[in-house]
This record gives sequence, structure tokens and C-alpha cells, in this order.
Amino acid sequence: MNINILLVDDDVRNASLLCRFLEAEGYKGAYAENGRKGLEAYTAACPDLILLDINMPEMNGFELAARIRQYDKKTIIFFLTDRTEKADRLHGFSLKGNDYISKPFYPEELMARIRERFETPAAEYLLGETIFSPERSTLTYRGTTQQLSLRQTEILHLLAEASGRPVE
Repeated sequence: MNINILLVDDDVRNASLLCRFLEAEGYKGAYAENGRKGLEAYTAACPDLILLDINMPEMNGFELAARIRQYDKKTIIFFLTDRTEKADRLHGFSLKGNDYISKPFYPEELMARIRERFETPAAEYLLGETIFSPERSTLTYRGTTQQLSLRQTEILHLLAEASGRPVE
């Protein structure tokens, strides 16, 4: 699968290392060094996944995610940030971020999360008239698709797997 990834981070040195790591893993990538340029790169690149820092000049990652989510609910957003407070994490998920990874992180862990999101077989669950896709973190009801947060996906997946049995 050809995954197009946009990395938006003002730490040029670490971003260039991460870009090389992504390319070595076979992913196509684009890079922007701040939120404003990230919005321009998003429009030009049409990425499948955005790796987004929060603390950046000109437009922070939360602002960029909010702008993108105004008209795009499907592109997956992973926040990669040193902001680890509970309020920041909750704010990231309230903006429909799909994952929140604290810096420093192991690149191998990031690759595992990307593979899990994109390269696993697509299992879907039919829940009444609603289709739940845990790999894409989506619920589809009568043609309308809603993006879920990572936590919402984990909980719904646990319930769907149990199918009528109680869970802890």
C-alpha cells in the first residue's frame, strides 16, 4: 500500500531524521516546518496521514488540525509532541486527532502504529445498520461516515469483539 505522509514540525533536524526513517520504511512523505506551511503542504500533497507537532510558529498544531477537520474528517492525524498534559491530550482528541504520541518516542513504535492503522486486513463489524471499521476508526450509518478517536475505536472494538457478552 502506498501511504502518503505529511510531517509538520518546526524541529528541522529531528524531522529530517524522521522523514528518512519513513522513506526507508517505504512511505512517501512531505515535510513542512510550521503550521502555515503545513496547511499549504496538506492542500498540495493530499496525505493519508499527518504527523503533527503542536508547538510551532505561525500556526500551532491544534489550530492546523482544527482547520483541516473543518472540511476533512477522513485524513488520519497523529499528534507527535512534547506536550503531555492530560488537557492537551484531551484537546487533541477533541479535534478528532486519531492518536497522540509523546516525544521522545521510538521511531519503531510510530511505524508499528502506522502499520496497524493502514496495513492490517480490513475487518468490519455490522452493528444494526452501522458499519464499524476499527482499522480506519470509522462508523458508517446510511452512507454517512464519522471518524472516531483512538480511544473511541479501542472501546468500540472491545465491545464489538465481545458481541453480546459482558466486558470489564
